[in-house]
Amino acid sequence: RPRRDHYYLIFITPSFTENRPPSRAQSPKMPSRGGYDGIDSTDDVAAGSKAAIASNVGGDSDWLHVPGSACRPNSSNSLEATEADIDGDIKESASLKVTNDINDEEGDGDDDGILASDEECEYEDDDYELTSLADNANPPKSAYGSPFNPCTWRPKERLRCFILLTLSLLFALGLAYQSDQNSSVSTLLGKLKGGQGSHPPPGAIGVGHASYDTLHSSHVDELDARLTLYRHRATGAEFLAFVPDILQNGPGSSGGNLRNSGDEDGGYDPKPDKVFGVAFRTKPESSTGVPHILEHSVLCGSQKYPSRDPFAYLLKGSLQTFLNAMTYPDRTVYPVASRNRADFRNLMDVYLDAVFHPRAVEDEGWWVLRQEGWRYDVADSDDDPNNNDDDGNEGEWTATSPGERVPFVYKGVVYSEMKGAYSDPEDYMDRVTQSLLFPDNAYFYDSGGDPAVIPTLTREEFVAFYKKYYHPTNARLFVAGDESDVYHALSAADHYMTPMGYNPESRKDSVISYQQRKFSKPLSQRKPFAVAPSDDGNESSEGFMLCITWLLNTQPLSPMMELAWVVLDELLLGKSTSPLDKILRDSGLGEELIGGGLDNELLQSTFAVGMRGVKNREDIGTLEELILNTLHDLDSNGFTEDDIASSLNTIEFSLREGGGGLRGMEVFLGALTKWNYDLSPKDALVYEDALKELKDEIERTGSNTFQQMIRDFLLTNNHRVILELYPSTTLEAEKLQDEKIQAKRAQSKMNDKEYENVIEEGKTLKKLQAEEESSEVIASNPRLSISDIDKSPIEYPIEVEEDAFGSGIRLITHEVASSGIAYVNFGMDVSMIPYEDIELFPALISLMNEAGTSDMSDSEFRNYIGKVSGGVDASLQIISVKPTGWDDESKVLPGVNMLTMLFVGGKCTSDKISDLFDIFQKVLEDIDFENSHDIVRNALKSKLSSTKSSIASRGHSFVNTRIRGRYSVRNYVDEKLYGVTRLPDLSALLDSFESDWSGFVHRLTNMRKAILNANRDGMLLDITGDGVVLDGAMESAKVFLMDRLPLDVGKKPPPTPDFRSVPHPWIDAARKDMNAKDAVQDEGIVVSTQVAYVGQGGRIYDVGEKVSGSTSVVSHYLTTGYMWDTVRAKMGAYGAYSSFSSSDGVVTLYTYRDPNSPDDTLKAFDGAADDILTATSSALIQDNNAAITTAVIGTIGSLDGSAKSAESAGWTALIRWLRGESAKSRQRWRDEVLNTKVDDFTDFANRLKSWRKSSIAIVASQSAFDDLSSKGMKLSLVKAQRI
Repeated sequence: RPRRDHYYLIFITPSFTENRPPSRAQSPKMPSRGGYDGIDSTDDVAAGSKAAIASNVGGDSDWLHVPGSACRPNSSNSLEATEADIDGDIKESASLKVTNDINDEEGDGDDDGILASDEECEYEDDDYELTSLADNANPPKSAYGSPFNPCTWRPKERLRCFILLTLSLLFALGLAYQSDQNSSVSTLLGKLKGGQGSHPPPGAIGVGHASYDTLHSSHVDELDARLTLYRHRATGAEFLAFVPDILQNGPGSSGGNLRNSGDEDGGYDPKPDKVFGVAFRTKPESSTGVPHILEHSVLCGSQKYPSRDPFAYLLKGSLQTFLNAMTYPDRTVYPVASRNRADFRNLMDVYLDAVFHPRAVEDEGWWVLRQEGWRYDVADSDDDPNNNDDDGNEGEWTATSPGERVPFVYKGVVYSEMKGAYSDPEDYMDRVTQSLLFPDNAYFYDSGGDPAVIPTLTREEFVAFYKKYYHPTNARLFVAGDESDVYHALSAADHYMTPMGYNPESRKDSVISYQQRKFSKPLSQRKPFAVAPSDDGNESSEGFMLCITWLLNTQPLSPMMELAWVVLDELLLGKSTSPLDKILRDSGLGEELIGGGLDNELLQSTFAVGMRGVKNREDIGTLEELILNTLHDLDSNGFTEDDIASSLNTIEFSLREGGGGLRGMEVFLGALTKWNYDLSPKDALVYEDALKELKDEIERTGSNTFQQMIRDFLLTNNHRVILELYPSTTLEAEKLQDEKIQAKRAQSKMNDKEYENVIEEGKTLKKLQAEEESSEVIASNPRLSISDIDKSPIEYPIEVEEDAFGSGIRLITHEVASSGIAYVNFGMDVSMIPYEDIELFPALISLMNEAGTSDMSDSEFRNYIGKVSGGVDASLQIISVKPTGWDDESKVLPGVNMLTMLFVGGKCTSDKISDLFDIFQKVLEDIDFENSHDIVRNALKSKLSSTKSSIASRGHSFVNTRIRGRYSVRNYVDEKLYGVTRLPDLSALLDSFESDWSGFVHRLTNMRKAILNANRDGMLLDITGDGVVLDGAMESAKVFLMDRLPLDVGKKPPPTPDFRSVPHPWIDAARKDMNAKDAVQDEGIVVSTQVAYVGQGGRIYDVGEKVSGSTSVVSHYLTTGYMWDTVRAKMGAYGAYSSFSSSDGVVTLYTYRDPNSPDDTLKAFDGAADDILTATSSALIQDNNAAITTAVIGTIGSLDGSAKSAESAGWTALIRWLRGESAKSRQRWRDEVLNTKVDDFTDFANRLKSWRKSSIAIVASQSAFDDLSSKGMKLSLVKAQRI
C-alpha cells in the first residue's frame, strides 16, 4: 500500500501528456524488489483512477510529472476518481503505471571507467556479508589490508597507479593478440572483458575506481543488470551501482544518447532513465519533524549553488524525469533522474553539494528553517504578496499603538503540509498506530512532524541533527546508468566526501533498534477525528473507523518468509474475492476496507486491516470479532489450491514483469529496505531462490505454511494495536483554538527584546524573499542549452488493420520489446447508452472486475484469472477527438466531439494468449449479474466513501476538475463522472438498487446487450508485444474476433457515427444538465480540514481559436516562478500550480494544503498576470532571454518525460491514434515550444488578466467559509461529507 509516512519535498503532481493503460492486477506487496511507494506512492501521486480523456497536441503544461513505472499499480476500480491529477484535460485510468515520453540523451558515450573483470570484482555470494561500520572503532581497511585514508593516494601515486594499469592493459592486449593474431581489436577486447565476440556478454563489465573498494559485483538475473557495491575508502560511505544489460556499452549501444538509436520510424527507445540518489539513515528523536524539515531545507542553496532555491531552478529548466526528496520514518532520500547525460550530471552535482554543503545550517541560511519549517507570522494579516516595500516594513507587522503586541500565528511549508496530513483520518490513524505499536524505538516519533510539536524545534536542534546524521559515513549512494555514468558518479561523490573524513559515530548513532513484542494483551485506544457538522448542528453520522495492526517480526525474516508474507497478504486481501476482504465487505459493517495489509518497507513489518464508515458504535466490537474469527477459520481450514496458485502466480508475474524508465529508482528505493539496516542491498532485489524455496514448501505442505503464519504472527501475537476513531464535529475548532493558545503562550513568554527580534526577523524574511537575486548568483545555477534538446517528438510504433480477418473489427498492433509478455485491450463504443444511464457504469465495471460467471463463482473466476494472466481489468475511457479538418491544428475544441469506449484489458505470457481471450469472452458476455447484489453494494459504498475522503485530502484535484467543468460540456461530463457531482449520483444509485434489485439487474442486462450488439466498426482489438508475441497472438486473435464474440443479432445495427464529424449523443443532455445547475458560479466544498485547497479559473481562449505551444511554456514559467515563489515560499502553501489546457482554452490556478485564508490566496492569484508582464521588460529579456530558454527546456522535459514501458508505449500510440492526432501536429507543437518569444508571455499575461467569466472553487472547513462570508464573499456551498 502507499505509505502515509513518506513526506516529499514537493507534492508530486503528474503532468501527463498521454493517457495510460488501465492496470491489470491488484497491488501485491513485493518483497522489496524495488517497488516504489509513491508517488504518493506518492501516497500523493495518482492513488486513485479516472477514465482517460484526450488532451491537446502537446499536453497541458503542468510543472512536474511523475513517471509511474516507479509506482506500484493500485487496486482501484477504473472509475475511481484520480486523487492527484492536476491536469484538467488528462484523466487517469485505474491503477495506471504513470510514464511519460522520453527525451534526448546528450553525451559522448565514451567509457571513462576503469574496467575490471568478473574475476577481479566478484566474491562468492554465499560468503558475502556486508560489514557494518557501526561495529568498528577504526576505519575499515581496503581490500589490500591497509587503512584507507584521504592522504594515502597522493597525486604522484595516482599517476604511478594509472601508468601501471595502462601498461598492464597493453600487456594483456599483447598476450591476447599473440593467442589470436587473426582476431579483430573488438574481438580481442571482447575476450578481455569475458566475451567471445565483438560484444561483451551481459553483466560482464564492472567499473573500478581508485577511491573505492569493491565489496561485491555480480550480474543479477532477476534485474537483467550488473549490481556493484563499493565502499569509499576515505569515509566508509557505501555506493551501489546498477548497470542494466541494455545500457552495457559496446557495438550497437547508444551510450549517452538514448533517443533515436537506429529507429528511423519511431524514435522510441526503452532504455531506462539515469538515476542518482543519496540516502541518510535519519533516526528521529522527537516529533518536531526535523528530518522532514531538513529534507526541504538542504535544497535551499548550497556552497557551490548559492541561489535561494536551486531546486526550484531545476524544476524550471532541466530535463529531469524525477526530481524530489523523501522523508521516511528512519531515512531521508534525495533521488534524481534524467535521460540527458549533461542534465543528469548537473542534477547530481546540485544534489551532492546540497546534502554535503547546505547553506541552511550556516548562519547565512538562518531564514531557511523559517520558510520551510515553521515561523511566527502575524494573525489576520493582509498577507498581500505584492506589498513588498523596500524596507520590509509591511503594515501587518506593526502594532496599532506603542507597547501593543500583534498576535502570532504559525506558518511554514512543512507545518502546512503536516496540518493537512493530520486532517486526513486514515493518515492520522496510521501515525497514532505507529506510535502505539513502537513505544521503545525510533518509530514512536513522527519523522514528518506533529503540527503541535513542530513549533518547539529550535535552530540549534536543527543544525545539530544535520551534523549528526548528514555525513558520508552514514550515507548510502546510488547510481543507475552505463559504465561512464557510474565512473562519473563515483568521482563526483569522491570529490565531495573525501574532505569530510571518517566519522563512525554518525553511522553508529543512527542504528534503528528492534521493537520487541512486549504487550501482555492487545492495546486498545479510542481517538476522535474531525468531521464537518451537520446542517442542524447535531453530531455527525459520518461513521466510526477501526483498524487492527500487528507487529510481525522482531528480527530479520528469511527471504523465503518475506516472500511468503507477500503471498499471504495477497491471499487475505489481494482480490475482492480474498477471504478476509470478502467477509469484511459482505458483512455490511463498514463502507470501505482500510489498513492496507502488509507493510514491509521498514526494519520491522506490520500487518493492518480494518474498516471505515462503521455506522454504529456497537458494531466496532462486532467488527473486531469478525476479523479475528475469520483468521481463526483460515487457521483451521486453510486456503484452497486454486487460492494459493492464483496468488502465487500474481506475485510471480509482477516480480518478473519489470520495465519502465524509472527502473533504477525502483531498485534504489527497494534496496534501501535492507541496505538502510546494514544488510546487503542485493538481498532486497533478488527473489529466485526464495521463490523456489516457497514453491517447494507449498508443494510439501500445501496450505499449512500459511496457516502456521496466521497462527504465529497474528492469532497468538498480542503485540497489536486496536485503534478506533470516532467522529467529532468540535475537534476541528478545538485544534484551531489550541493552535492559537500555543502561539499566544509562546509570545507571552517573550520579553520585549525577544518579541522585537521575531518582528524584525519576519520583516527581514519577507524582504529577502522579495529581493531579486544577483545575476552572478543566478548564473551559478547549472544550465542546459536549446542544443541539448532533441528537436523531434517521440513517436511510438503502431499499425492499424481495418476489418481484421474479415471480422469487421480493427486490429491495432505495436511491436516493442516486451520480454515475451502480451498486452491486450479490447475496446467497444458505448455511445448508444443514454446519458441518463451513464450513472450505471460504476456498477457495470465493478461487476466486470469482481463478479463470477454462469458456471464459476466469483472466487473461482478470479482465481482462474490470477492463474493464467497478469490481471484483467475493465475501464471506461472518454477520449476527446479533433473535429474533421483540424488534424494538424491546435485549436480550442468545441467540447462536443468525443469517443466513449468500454475497454477490457489484460496481460499474459505469450503461451497464455488463448486463455486470456477466453477470459475476455466471459467478462464481456457471461458475468452473473443476478447473484451479485453484495458485490455492487460493496463497490458503490466503497467508491462513495473513498471519494469523500479524497476530497478532504486531495482537494486540489477536485477543485481543478470542478472549475473546468463549468466552461465545457465535455469537461462537465468528466466532472459528473469523477468529480464532486459523483457523490449525489452514487448515493442515489445505492438507494435505487437497494429498493429494486431486479429492475437494476434488468437495466444492466440491457446495457450489456446494447454494447455487445452494436456495430463492429465501433470495436477494436489492440495488442502490444515483441515480434514473436505478435506473431503468436494472431491465430488466437482471429478465433476471438470471428468465433468468440457474440454475432450481431436480428436487424443489423447502424454504423457507429464518426464523432469527429458529429457531436456525441450525450452532449445535448449534458448541456441541459449543466445549464440547469448554473454552471459558472463560485463554490465552496465543505469538509473537515485544517488547511484549504483554493482554485480560480477562467477561459482565455475561445472555441476554434488557435493555441500555440508557447502557452505551455508560459504556464510552466508561472507555476515554477510566481506560484512557487509567492504562494509556496512566501505564504507557506505546500503546493501551488498553474494549469492551462489548449483543448478547452481554460487556465486554472490552485493550491494544495494551503494554510492561508482563501481570500488571501485569491489576492495572490490576482498578481500572477502582472508578475509576467513585469518580467517581460526585465527578467525575461536579460542575459539573452535566458529565463525564456530555461522555461522552454523545462517544458520540453515535461513533454518528453521518462522512458515508457512496453505497455505504456502501446497505449500511448493507441490513444494518440484515437484522438486523431498526427505526428505533424506533435512536431508543430514542439516547434512552437522551442520558438517561444517574449511576446508570447505578454499575450498570455494579457489574456490571463482579462480572463472571461472567471470562477472560484474552494475546498475548506465550515469555519473558513464562515470567515469568508463575514468578509462579504458569496459562495454556493456543497457539504461533501453530508452526502
